[in-house]
Amino acid sequence: MANRTGSPPPTLRAKLGLVLLGLLLGFAIGEATARVVGFEYRPHMRNRVYFAEPDPYRGWRNRPGIAGPYGGDEFLTWVTINDAGQRGPSHPVERDPAKQRIALLGDSQAWGDGVGDDETFAALLDGPTTEVVNFAVLGYGTDQQLLTLEHEVERWNPDVVVVAAYLGNDLHDNVYAGTFQFPKPWFEVRGDGSLEPRGIPVEHSSVLQTGIEIYRAAMRSSAVLNAMAETAVDQSDPAPGGREGWHLRGRPMRSVFRAEPTRDDERALRTTARLLTEIARRARAIGAVPVVVLLPDRWQVEAANDPAWRDELRELGIDWRRPQKFLRRALAAEDVDVVDALQPLARVSRGRPGRERTYYPRWRHLTVVGHRVIADVLRPRLDRISPVAQPRQPG
Repeated sequence: MANRTGSPPPTLRAKLGLVLLGLLLGFAIGEATARVVGFEYRPHMRNRVYFAEPDPYRGWRNRPGIAGPYGGDEFLTWVTINDAGQRGPSHPVERDPAKQRIALLGDSQAWGDGVGDDETFAALLDGPTTEVVNFAVLGYGTDQQLLTLEHEVERWNPDVVVVAAYLGNDLHDNVYAGTFQFPKPWFEVRGDGSLEPRGIPVEHSSVLQTGIEIYRAAMRSSAVLNAMAETAVDQSDPAPGGREGWHLRGRPMRSVFRAEPTRDDERALRTTARLLTEIARRARAIGAVPVVVLLPDRWQVEAANDPAWRDELRELGIDWRRPQKFLRRALAAEDVDVVDALQPLARVSRGRPGRERTYYPRWRHLTVVGHRVIADVLRPRLDRISPVAQPRQPG
């Protein structure tokens, strides 16, 4: 049917084209406005898609051969992922027998979320007589670190396997199945203590991943999308997790720090201990010495420097170091060298107010100072281990 002017009505394709044109024009105007008012490209720190890609066995992994700026309201750094999918310098797979080789497993703390390529404790330990191969990945749990050891680390024939266990979120990460964006595998601990893998292979939606890739590409160049992401972040709490937040939120505390934790929190703690002991056993099976470094949450470092807060926690039946104590006992039974970084970080924080603190106030990741502390604590432990590669047994 013709309209009143006698011309045919617009087709569905034409209508959709007009809608798309309107959206593109609106986006272009928004982009121009964002740049005029001062918003520039700055990748939104709370999204791991920038330096990660799907992996059918571990959920996700570092995206090989990518580099770019990364940051947010507290820092802006440069991140390089080498062609082997590791952050930091590239090392050949073939060993130099005169150098000690260290394989580092960990999450965003060991990866160096918040510091530059040459400022991570892995980079600080890498030197003329030492090679540090950084297998850490943003968002990894201890379960994914175990899978990385199985499928990536052995061919690098390390002398030492260092596991950086971050107690701020690893306990939870080890008993959940990831997010819609990046699902992950996990392990169940059977009654006999053995580990049963679940969720492998990891199923990724091709449609969702295509959308993520489009979003990732747009975010890497769009000022307006970065502006929207930045304004979506809750800026109301200047010190999440600290004593101030403790009182403002009505004294929240996960039950894992109490004498009688919930079943879920107790399972998370025991699963983490079992995963760490399994990593130690498998590291020894490939001829490497296992070393576990326990990285505290930021609030624990603050509590270490606040006697009044510790007294308050004690009166409420809260053991603010319970995860460290539990994991150290479990690993001592396996004769594993454990480095508890809580007191060294607290000792340095005590004398470095303001910008020189060991954790970012909001992001709760190690600062440049924090990474230096971890490197200084690990260095003497690693120096006591022979740099001569262990011969691998055939078969």
